[in-house]
Amino acid sequence: MRLKIDITGMHCDHCVRAVRDRIGSLPGVGVERLTVGEAIVELDETLTPKADLFTAIRRAGDYDVAGFMVIG
Repeated sequence: MRLKIDITGMHCDHCVRAVRDRIGSLPGVGVERLTVGEAIVELDETLTPKADLFTAIRRAGDYDVAGFMVIG
């Protein structure tokens, strides 16, 4: 499934790298695009559930998931 995730608390390239490093290491998560405040990822929920993905984003720094939508 392809997700667009809105992320609050991101302000710079360091934030982008922190989130990319954290979620990019999860099995079944492909980071398609990541910018300040938004991620587009391909997610295989049989390997990583959405809840685990969102927890990883929160643990990457002082970030939160403001919302998401399934796209494509």
